[in-house]
Amino acid sequence: MLALASWVVALALGQASDPYVRSRVVAGDSSSQALFWNQPRIDWQQSSLGNPNMNPHTEFDAVREAFKSWQTLFTRCGNLDFAEGPLVDARKVGFTRDGDNQNLVLFRMTRCKSFVDASDACWKAGTCANLYDCWDDEDGTLAVTLTTYDERSGIIRDSDISFNAATYTFTTGSGAPCVLVPGPNCASTDVQNTATHEIGHLVGLDHTRAAGSIMNRSSSPGELSKRVIDSGSSEFVCVTYPKGGMSQSSPHPVVDLELGPKAGCAAAGGGFSALALLGLGVLARSRRRGVR
Repeated sequence: MLALASWVVALALGQASDPYVRSRVVAGDSSSQALFWNQPRIDWQQSSLGNPNMNPHTEFDAVREAFKSWQTLFTRCGNLDFAEGPLVDARKVGFTRDGDNQNLVLFRMTRCKSFVDASDACWKAGTCANLYDCWDDEDGTLAVTLTTYDERSGIIRDSDISFNAATYTFTTGSGAPCVLVPGPNCASTDVQNTATHEIGHLVGLDHTRAAGSIMNRSSSPGELSKRVIDSGSSEFVCVTYPKGGMSQSSPHPVVDLELGPKAGCAAAGGGFSALALLGLGVLARSRRRGVR
């Protein structure tokens, strides 16, 4: 069953500035198992609703470009393939044991707190987003990657990405930062920039303060630099998912009780919130749930 413990991994200012930081079963504890995929292919799908605020709907291709960047890297030195399935009507994230699980990418269009009563049990259960199809995290968070993993081994079972379109204006242009009203090619909160960061969480990366990393927690409005995967995050792929080899669990070899022995969480800032106007964006968080 799903473990009782679930948490949001927030980034402290004193976080490591290593070239890359792996997500762990115990958040921030480098002695605990790292999270990783132990299968050769990750199937993923986008919600057919997309982002209704965008016309034309260029967000679908922007997300695909982000996955393509990671696929290019994995093809060069890794052992994972990404396979996009058809658009789906699904709006629920998270893992269901013995269910039809999807690694889903979607945009939430409304804030839960604007219409869900504070006494609703969904707040304590962490289910408001799925029950009401709304954004239940902090307004200042751009996106959330919800990863479900095996608590004994760190093996990832499911990972879903939600964008906060209830608060932020997402764009796909490559022009200068938008000033007041997004123009045809200006950049506010860039979809590809954000998605590239979130896919980093999906494959097992945590945040780092390393300069120039796509997994850095801060950015300026209109940032596009995270579209390009940095050398530290690239090193993570080559080391953790070696081409022709087995995915690496760290620090201990693990035994997955279901699958047998195996060798061994904010994207760029943007929009026009007060923080963005100060030149800082609040990066996405990686929310994790253990499963036993």
